[in-house]
Amino acid sequence: MEITEVRINLNKGGKVKAFAQIIIDGSFLVGDIRVLEGKEGLVYVAMPSRRLRNGSFRDIAHPLNTDTRRRLDEAIIQEYERTVAERGGLSDGAASRSQQIASRLLGEKYWTEEESEED
Repeated sequence: MEITEVRINLNKGGKVKAFAQIIIDGSFLVGDIRVLEGKEGLVYVAMPSRRLRNGSFRDIAHPLNTDTRRRLDEAIIQEYERTVAERGGLSDGAASRSQQIASRLLGEKYWTEEESEED
């Protein structure tokens, strides 16, 4: 499977930052993919879904394995960041994905007391 095209339509305001469409192998389109802002300003990809009568959501289309999910996420987020940068930067002042991850990791306790002790 090859993701041959990713299209991004930026959204104004709210947690939904953009809507994405992907074309697979030049012949199959999946639309209504959302780029959402999560905790700590990190963006993530939500596959197309619909609301059920009980108020919960069910995916309409989704990857069946983690490798495919990773490839989809990377392609969509990369195109989202390119589109945002092309249109004059992030309007809400959020950092790029790599900066977001770095700040999250540095904010959490990944360092043990052994590493912080001086020899």
